[in-house]
Formats: sequence, C-alpha cells, structure tokens
Amino acid sequence: MIDDRTKMLALMRFWLFGTFLIVWAALTVFIGIFTIGDWWYAIRAGFPIWGLVGALCIVWYFIYKFWLDRNSGKEKSEDIETPTSL
Repeated sequence: MIDDRTKMLALMRFWLFGTFLIVWAALTVFIGIFTIGDWWYAIRAGFPIWGLVGALCIVWYFIYKFWLDRNSGKEKSEDIETPTSL
C-alpha cells in the first residue's frame, strides 16, 4: 500500500506540472497577442521565463520533499517512548 508521503509527493508533482503548463500557455498567448501572430517570436521571447518557472517548480519540489523527510523523521522519533526515571 502507498504511504502518505508518496501520495503527497505525487500530488505536489501534479500541481507543479499544472502550474508550469498554465504559465507556459498564458505567457505564449499573451506574447503572441502583441506580436501579431508571430508565434516563433513569442516562443523565443517566453523561453527565459519558462526556464525560470520550470527551475522554480523543480526547486520547490525538492524543498517540499526535504520538508516531508524531515517531518517524517520527527514523527518516527516521537513514536519511540523514552523511559522516565522515578
């Protein structure tokens, strides 16, 4: 059975990929409107922003993955009972 961490990472991948696609489409159309249908220019003009958004999505995914690993380590250490002295 799939654990919660794997489900959460899959959901984050879904949302980050969706965010990237929305930014890609919106930026291409926006630039294409002002270039009077020269779509090749729109693609070339939008490439740096797509690269930045793609890189930020990847960085955010690994930050989230690190955060999940860190929190799952805390939960495991809290499960272990420590003996108390009387």
